[in-house]
Amino acid sequence: MRSEDVINEQFRATKYVFGYDQFEVDNFLDRAAEALYRYETGEAAAHSLTASQVEDVKFESTRFKAGYDLREVDEFLDRLAAAFAQYERDHANQ
Repeated sequence: MRSEDVINEQFRATKYVFGYDQFEVDNFLDRAAEALYRYETGEAAAHSLTASQVEDVKFESTRFKAGYDLREVDEFLDRLAAAFAQYERDHANQ
C-alpha cells in the first residue's frame, strides 16, 4: 500500500446506522498518508505513525449524522497496519 492508496480510499457513508466519525477517520488517514509518504521517500527519521498505532486507533461512532461504514474502515485499517508493519520490517533491515 502506498500513500496515494490512502488518499484515494473512499468509504460508504452511513446515516441512520452506526458509523465512524468522518472527520476523525479523515484526519487519521491524512496522518497515515503522510507517514507512508515518508517511508516511500526515504525520510526514515521521526515517523509519526506505527503499525501498532494503526491497530489501536479508535474512532467515535455516529448514528444520526453521516459516518463511514464500520466494516469498510476496519478492513482498510487492517490492510494499512500490515503495510506499516512491512515498511517497519524493511526499514529495520537496512
